[in-house]
Amino acid sequence: MTWLALRLLRPYLIVAVLVSGLSTAFLGYASGVVQRQLDARGMPDCVNPNLCWPTGSAMHAILGMELVAALVPVVIGLVLGVPLFAREREEGTVAYVLTQSVPRGRWVVTKLLCALTAGALCTAVPALTYRLVAARYTLLANDLYELIELLHLNHVGFMVMQTVLTAAVAGLLGLIYGRTLRTLVVSLVWWPFGIAAVYAGVALLPFGAGPGAGPQFSPDDDRYWTADISFADGLGYAATVLMIAYVLVTVLIARRAGRRLAA
Repeated sequence: MTWLALRLLRPYLIVAVLVSGLSTAFLGYASGVVQRQLDARGMPDCVNPNLCWPTGSAMHAILGMELVAALVPVVIGLVLGVPLFAREREEGTVAYVLTQSVPRGRWVVTKLLCALTAGALCTAVPALTYRLVAARYTLLANDLYELIELLHLNHVGFMVMQTVLTAAVAGLLGLIYGRTLRTLVVSLVWWPFGIAAVYAGVALLPFGAGPGAGPQFSPDDDRYWTADISFADGLGYAATVLMIAYVLVTVLIARRAGRRLAA
């Protein structure tokens, strides 16, 4: 069952790997664009936007890095989740599984686990690259792109779990609707509400966003600005834990839905 699930997932996994690789390469390239502008100004280590506010191509590169961190996790989740069950139901090949001795619940859970694991690994690479390499440059324009940052929080776990949750929900919708296009549209409509549900859930938890730079550093101290990189880590950890719970619930619902499919 695991081998079959991976074989069926292979073409979408190839696309997800390409998205992951290209986005990681772009983060490295865009970081270089910003660094070259800092070098040209004679401030290669500057992190204070008041002294080295990016302009022109450097600002475009920062916007691109922000969009990669915000959107790539969702794109990878959709690539792996939307066709996971919808294509099989749409093309009728699902009947092969439903007429075999393999329990339907096991079939659903196995396919979901393969897709979710692949999605987490594919997203982890650009997420880590963003946190370890790109974040040092995007903080130069933090005030300009604060709304975009709410979609990734500069937090690796948050970005990875966005992919996992998106793939799980898209897989469940594909199992229910059995049509690829409809599953894609509904998944896209669900995404902003899913993010809102995560933040609403975090607001009810007893722990949330951690402290910012604090008064111990003055704006003239680089540590005042680099603290922005980890400013939302508390919120990111809380949201990650909550999304893990959402994924577990989604998998259980999908397992139940799979048992009710007619051969």
